[in-house]
Amino acid sequence: MLKSIREEAELTQRELGALIDRPQSWVHNCETGNRRVDIGELRLWCKACSISFQDGVDRYLKLHPSA
Repeated sequence: MLKSIREEAELTQRELGALIDRPQSWVHNCETGNRRVDIGELRLWCKACSISFQDGVDRYLKLHPSA
């Protein structure tokens, strides 16, 4: 889900990382599930990708309805 949000914003991992002050490796680890993203980080991710936080949460809940 995080990768698709980033790709829809036409950002590379490096570009997204620069926007949220994180290294490219952090973005990669979040996208591959090697690192969990907390609610504040999801908010930053969504803002950097120009989608609303609510849209990001809705996309997560659509993928994980029992969450």
